Amino acid sequence: MEKMIYISNENNKPQYNLAFEEYVFTKVADDVPVLLLWQNEPSVIIGKFQNTIEEINYDYIRESNINVVRRNTGGGAVYHDLGNLNYSFIIPGVNTKVDFKTFTIPVVKALNSYGVPVEQTGRNDILVDGRKFSGNAQQFSGGKLLHHGTIMFDVDTEAVQKALNVKAGKFKSKATKSVRSRVTNLKPYFDEAASKGIEAASNLDIPGFKDLLLNWFSKEYDLTEITLSEAQLAEIEDLRKTKYETDSWNYGTSPKADVSRGDYFRCGYVEFNFSIKSNRIKKLKLVGDFFCSRPVEEFETMFEGVDFTYDAVLKVLQEADLSSYLGDVTAEELIEVII
Repeated sequence: MEKMIYISNENNKPQYNLAFEEYVFTKVADDVPVLLLWQNEPSVIIGKFQNTIEEINYDYIRESNINVVRRNTGGGAVYHDLGNLNYSFIIPGVNTKVDFKTFTIPVVKALNSYGVPVEQTGRNDILVDGRKFSGNAQQFSGGKLLHHGTIMFDVDTEAVQKALNVKAGKFKSKATKSVRSRVTNLKPYFDEAASKGIEAASNLDIPGFKDLLLNWFSKEYDLTEITLSEAQLAEIEDLRKTKYETDSWNYGTSPKADVSRGDYFRCGYVEFNFSIKSNRIKKLKLVGDFFCSRPVEEFETMFEGVDFTYDAVLKVLQEADLSSYLGDVTAEELIEVII
């Protein structure tokens, strides 16, 4: 049975929780995989490469006192509240890309074992009855992998719809009409399982759901719980203050550009923001909800000094390792959007 460490974290502040996760990822998980289960109070969690202002309903966020915090992984913006449970797997000794299914399948199996008919689909989603209740994202650093995801158990779906200012094109390309029509909670499915005689699913609330998942992982893995020292917790507090509570991290600067071109591809939304002088590219800034396994800054610098012409830009795209920087997309697909 594979060994795994569980570290409890009962804090509900997203700034602290993301600092906690980053600290465990960079400073703690060196030899044995780590599991974290955690919750955030009402928050919008922004993907690393996204333009925050374009992803949120700012007026609603301000009026409702909802947190806005950027995470270290790619992908799209998600809404969290105390009806949502987050999980993180931190795996040491990883140097290559790992299929999302490696981490979503255990969650699928856990939920299936309690009579909930969920399935993994797409690049990073888990669905039930064709509707999304879980999204996932990854980050590689220092020979380690962080994979984390959400589980909507009893989330305020009205708030999901109001807080996320999602571009209309995204839903047109996926043949759906709204955020609300695409997502669902798991609680009704546990209630249904309970009506069929599965006792563990009866009268389940979010703390009980968390215990249920933890119990399943305890049976599947040699799970040992550890606690962090006061000194380690102090370092997490410092990271929270200096990074995750700052506007420079959470909002950043909206990219200035002479030319902006974006669209939705199999890898997600990708937007190219070019600063151009004398028809030559001075700077490129990428935003979107794509995933990358290499620093996207490497890709951006490849365009500096390149003529802003079809052939010159296409040549850079064709020579780049697009699968590592953006995912499943081709140079030919990108150039048709850029120029």
